[in-house]
Amino acid sequence: MSDPAFQEPGSRSSYATGLLVRGRLAMHRAVVRRAVVAFLLLAPPPLLLAAAGSAVLRGTLRTREGQPLPGLLVIVTGPESRTLLTGPDGRYEATGLPVGEYRLAVAEPGFVLAPEPVANVGTEPVSLDLVLAPAPVREQVLVAATRGEATSSTLGASVSVLDREAIESRASSSFLHLVQDLPGVAVARTGGIGSQGSLFVRGGESRFARILVDGVPVNTPGGFYDFGGTLPFDYERVEVVRGAVSGLYGTDALAGVVNIVTRRPEPGQAPDLRVSGEGGSFSTWQGGLASSGRASGFDWNAGLFRLETDNEVENNAFEQTAAVASLGAALGADTTLRTTLRAEDGTVGTPGQVAFGRPDLDASSDRTDVVVGARLRHARGPAAHQLTAGVATTDQLSLNPVDSGCYTPTAGTVTGAFPFCDFPDPEGFQNDTTRASLGYQLEAQAGSRHLLTAGVDVERETGELGNRGGDMLSPSRTNGGVYVQDRVVFGRRLFLTLGGRLEHNDSFGWKAVPRASLALRLGQAQATILKVSGGAGIKEPDFYQSFGQSFFAKGNPDLKPEGSVTFDFGIEQRLLDGRLRAEATFFHHDYEDQIAYAILDYSTFEATYVNLGKTRAQGLELRVEAAPHRLVSLLAAYTLTDGEVLVSSSDFDPVYAAGQSLLRRPKHQGSFTLRLGADRLSGALTVVAVGASADSDFLGMGLTRNEGYTRVDARVRGRVTRGLEAFVVAENLCDEEYQEALGYPALGRSVRAGLRLRLGGAGRP
Repeated sequence: MSDPAFQEPGSRSSYATGLLVRGRLAMHRAVVRRAVVAFLLLAPPPLLLAAAGSAVLRGTLRTREGQPLPGLLVIVTGPESRTLLTGPDGRYEATGLPVGEYRLAVAEPGFVLAPEPVANVGTEPVSLDLVLAPAPVREQVLVAATRGEATSSTLGASVSVLDREAIESRASSSFLHLVQDLPGVAVARTGGIGSQGSLFVRGGESRFARILVDGVPVNTPGGFYDFGGTLPFDYERVEVVRGAVSGLYGTDALAGVVNIVTRRPEPGQAPDLRVSGEGGSFSTWQGGLASSGRASGFDWNAGLFRLETDNEVENNAFEQTAAVASLGAALGADTTLRTTLRAEDGTVGTPGQVAFGRPDLDASSDRTDVVVGARLRHARGPAAHQLTAGVATTDQLSLNPVDSGCYTPTAGTVTGAFPFCDFPDPEGFQNDTTRASLGYQLEAQAGSRHLLTAGVDVERETGELGNRGGDMLSPSRTNGGVYVQDRVVFGRRLFLTLGGRLEHNDSFGWKAVPRASLALRLGQAQATILKVSGGAGIKEPDFYQSFGQSFFAKGNPDLKPEGSVTFDFGIEQRLLDGRLRAEATFFHHDYEDQIAYAILDYSTFEATYVNLGKTRAQGLELRVEAAPHRLVSLLAAYTLTDGEVLVSSSDFDPVYAAGQSLLRRPKHQGSFTLRLGADRLSGALTVVAVGASADSDFLGMGLTRNEGYTRVDARVRGRVTRGLEAFVVAENLCDEEYQEALGYPALGRSVRAGLRLRLGGAGRP
């Protein structure tokens, strides 16, 4: 039989054959369609992308200084629009995009992304890194609030950052006066530079803030840190987080966190050499030699500094030698290693409360602080792993070799009820402590809206404390904690941070502490930000409170941790195209279970420590920054702190009685700074006004109030020639007589002048 397809047309058989042929063709077409669908469904992703004509767009978001910016939104518009959350190290990625031209934008107040980036994507992946330049009033990036880089506008927490430019412009002779300009921070120093110095955050005790140096915890066990000898040598920035942050850090962070970061080279910076020298009032002279740069995947900043001054008052002379280093290395494309070092060795005379009597002319304090840290970080794709290790040691020896006799304290017409005598101690009192820390942290992007952080820390604390002529206390303690945090973005305006920590301490056992904050951006330009944050804080007892062996001060192993519950809410407003930023924050902090010294038997004076005290601090913080012109900037801050003792922690001094104001924490404090000029010639003026505060003479005279004061600081600097700069700094320009701590006169007018020479070091413009 012949093929039916070739039957003659018009015949009955040819008609039937045509129907058969059309049916077979339809069946063939259906089979082909099913095969194509199956191929598209089963094809691997690269083939799908090629078939769909789509591509991948990825990159990294950083500041001009090279800081990564995780947790921000990159808005991609083109043939298809996407909103991308940057993950660890500021990385973003969009997959499955149709081929075409795309424009990228970043909705972040305080930064400028210009010109608007454009990417032409095809079937091959396209990389486009984004660099954000600061607005006239710049946004700040910090680490301490989330244990990773974050911009302040995405955080509901109250934060302040002093960057390198602000630190160098302030030209402060001490760390305490540098941070005194910030809202919510009060300071007190018992004399001149190098004398014992305390920092109070939002009405908390001086032991209630976690202090980090390049991420390494440096508080002595129990939370105290002496800022008297902390000098602003080669700082990159100072970060201050206000509010309980124990949900991330565990012990010490009842009232806040202070993180000091050592200077690092600028992106693309060639090696440089920096030499500085200055001298001035009170026989002060200071010199420094430093170098920084980048070469072949390695970067460094290292310096050596020396300061000497007589501090105006007899036997208050201070001298210090300091060394700093920050060394980084790229170990491949995704792995970096950074090591840091800060070492300070100093001696200061301690004359005592010379405002009330004769100075002690032989007492002194020798102190050596060393902080060493290392961080190994591997970041690839949506996850980053980080290992950290650090050691912080404080070796302090207080000497009083000669008996200076007795004296009766006086203040004006007030005379003490009894004389005070010297207690010579030729062997000296030693306070040596070491805090070693080890940690692991994971940062991971989960989906398109979550940035997760989780980690574990272990700390080992040891010490050698007491009179070197008697039995020394040699305690040790191991602490550990696990923490988790989720930074989640809802839409393009709501940023929520939730987290908590489970802490185990050898002294008080287990404790869980939560933390949360929220930032909501309003308005078309997202220039209005509402902020809310709250959390709980804990602090371990110090070594004497837990392990003391003296009959008159026995340690109590059953002490609970001192605690806090804090919350705040505020509003931030940006105006005039980013040239003005104003912020107002209300805060309320409760400090509970504060440890107090208690006498158990008044016939024998046997004593120990108990959880007794409770205080409250609430108030208002205001801050305004303005840059009306490229040559003019203004900064003003004000803090109202209403602090009160709710339950007394002392039976001996009425200043600690219930209902009293908090010691050395002024109710009113404000500052104003005006900066003028550019690179060739610039100047600045700062006015610090501090109101009266509760205090005590501690000498039985009944003085309970320290009067307020106003201090004016001024500085001017100018370029002499390329690489050479001259400067003059005046502190307490009006020669105000005041005391930051009752009985200890502050320095009078101080003027110093000097030169700075920088050779090489060309980096970003």
